[in-house]
Amino acid sequence: MENKTNKLAKKKVKEERRRIYKKELALAGDAPIIRHKHHKWTFFCPICGKRFDASDYLCSIFKDDDKALWLANMVMHYRHNHITSWNKHWGWYGQAYRKAAHFGDYNTEKAIVNERAKRQIARKSAQYIIKYGIDKAVYAKLQGTSKETLTLVEKVWTKNQAA
Repeated sequence: MENKTNKLAKKKVKEERRRIYKKELALAGDAPIIRHKHHKWTFFCPICGKRFDASDYLCSIFKDDDKALWLANMVMHYRHNHITSWNKHWGWYGQAYRKAAHFGDYNTEKAIVNERAKRQIARKSAQYIIKYGIDKAVYAKLQGTSKETLTLVEKVWTKNQAA
């Protein structure tokens, strides 16, 4: 009997956590980061309008800088969820795709795709990055950000702030 009571109590706690989590999501709207009490942090993607879980590795690197943390997680999310060719090249049948495309090693290709993702994020969510202050300085904090990308971000900021 005691075991059943313990299981019911655990179930109630789990249901309460789920209810709180759903309430937090509803209240958050398009806030870049939600720090949940009983769940992983989640980030908002202004491109697809969905929330995604944080990368533990990126959270440890950018723990003191929310803007860089959001942007780094957004680049990872964009690479895996918005660039379908990336998952094809490094997924289940990736060997055939990489051979056909004459791809180099993983880190080189990842750096190229990350740069592409950074520029696409700046283009496709210009109003969002301006609203939350994701500027050229934040982009510069990410590893391997090129001058071309920084120039584009500055251009997006000046163009959209003038409008």
